[in-house]
Amino acid sequence: MGRRALPGLPSPPWRLPGPGLPGLGLPDLGLPGLGLPAVVPQVVPWRWVMDAADLREDGLRADYTAAARLAAGRYPGLYPLMRVGLPASWQPYLFAVIAFGVEADRLVDVPARRRDPRRLRAWSEQVRRGLRTGRADRPHLRAFLHTVALRSLDHDDVHLFLEGQHEQQWVGGYDAEQDHHDHVDRVGVPIFRMLFCAASTDARARRGRWLRPVTDGVQRADDLADLSADLRRGRLTIPRTDLDRFGVSRADLESGRDTPAVRALLRHACGKARDTVRTARRELDTAGGDARLLYAPLLLGCRLTVEAAERQGAALARRGVIWQPPPSPFGVLRFVKRRLLPSEA
Repeated sequence: MGRRALPGLPSPPWRLPGPGLPGLGLPDLGLPGLGLPAVVPQVVPWRWVMDAADLREDGLRADYTAAARLAAGRYPGLYPLMRVGLPASWQPYLFAVIAFGVEADRLVDVPARRRDPRRLRAWSEQVRRGLRTGRADRPHLRAFLHTVALRSLDHDDVHLFLEGQHEQQWVGGYDAEQDHHDHVDRVGVPIFRMLFCAASTDARARRGRWLRPVTDGVQRADDLADLSADLRRGRLTIPRTDLDRFGVSRADLESGRDTPAVRALLRHACGKARDTVRTARRELDTAGGDARLLYAPLLLGCRLTVEAAERQGAALARRGVIWQPPPSPFGVLRFVKRRLLPSEA
């Protein structure tokens, strides 16, 4: 696999040129398609990652590689954090669950005029059939089904997630704050519990109280990052009650107006996200080592996302989150050293 790029992926802002870091003699270990140099010993080549996860059969390795490519394409900022900070033996299973969620989002997050509920229904039926048979046509779905069986993911979480996505495809906007919480409970919590179960064998922690606030924090940050794209698809996740409170119309956001009211509304949305991410971090500190190791990098990414959204001001509704300056790989490494070394595991 070497240093080949993933087909169709944009050049990430944190990519470093050349084979490793000049003057440091550090080789590029060839993360699948992303070229992040080997600046910490925790990062290993992808083929070694699959060995660490005891994935030996060529077909399975191809399926999990397809899942990793799909996950990296959707989350180019999160992918290197996971590759740097998480145990190699976890990574294929995590990417399989992420790819499963990405595929569902692709079917749901489309403009209303192009939305075809039959596609989501057919895909959901393939998933349900796969849970019974262990077979599927798509490689990343085969990786997910293998993960479900091997890591004992709860089928109820899969079904709850699918049902939540079927409801979500018809949502064009939130009337009130409760709509956000319903989405977190019906879509977010099931997929986040599957992620944790893909990594950890800690059965008690699977129902820990930390899971819901962590999911909420990530969802708030994700909603900010996707605000502009969601508006273009005909969806708005800022509740109508907040729009009314600040005197902003949906058309103001869709047209990208820059007014004091719009800026105040978006500051309020960023403030809610910032507070929720902070609460999530406090709750995560009460969880076991596996949970902290898995979700601390994600919450770091959420914090950076919220900070970037706050810098955008009214432009957030027009252009989405712009990383300026781009996150430094050395900042990521400092975080890894401080938070994710074995003392936290």
